[in-house]
Amino acid sequence: MEISIPVLTVAALTNGLNPCGIGMMITFLGYLLVFGSKEKEKNWILKIGFVYIGSVFVTYLFMGLIFYGAAYYLQRWWLAGVFKYLVGTLLSVAGLIQIKDVFFPSLPIHLKMSTKGFEKITKLMAKASFSVTAMIGFLATVFSSPCMLPLYVGTTAVIARSGLGMGVVLGLFFFYNAVFILPLIVVLLFMSGGKRVVEMKEWEHKYTKWMRFILGLVLIGAGAWIGLS
Repeated sequence: MEISIPVLTVAALTNGLNPCGIGMMITFLGYLLVFGSKEKEKNWILKIGFVYIGSVFVTYLFMGLIFYGAAYYLQRWWLAGVFKYLVGTLLSVAGLIQIKDVFFPSLPIHLKMSTKGFEKITKLMAKASFSVTAMIGFLATVFSSPCMLPLYVGTTAVIARSGLGMGVVLGLFFFYNAVFILPLIVVLLFMSGGKRVVEMKEWEHKYTKWMRFILGLVLIGAGAWIGLS
């Protein structure tokens, strides 16, 4: 299967705009800016922010490679004939859940970070050093996997079916994840001045539903494309 760089870019950017990832970044930086002892030091906030983003990048990259290995072998066993239908169906269901949360958020079944996971991360925020921040980035990525992974898994399955060499595959994963973290970098640069916490929280509240809706449509489209290809 041929890999389209424009399509890969759109998938990565859509995934990067996921409310879970953006929301956690805004919450983390907001906490540091409001309660941190060094909230007025822009350079410190930038350093902490890039450590967080770097941790997310590395964690997400390794998760993708693990899924790639699993998808690569599953598609070459007896599951090969049904694997694409399974992935396509799961993506479509995930998309429907995202859209359901836009219009009927009170209904059960959600793709979001668990309450316990969020509480564990917020407890670590008070101890934010560079090493702790790296741990926060790792945990935020892992705990956000229900809402961040479906589109990534679909992309990984497509790459696994491409038959490309490992060098090219690694390049595609690095590219995907570089695009994926771009929204986080934009949030960091916007908030690092220390005066935009309220504005960013208002922006998050206003546009979360639209981000979920767009992500849901992309997931359904990707599921249909993978299942029918």
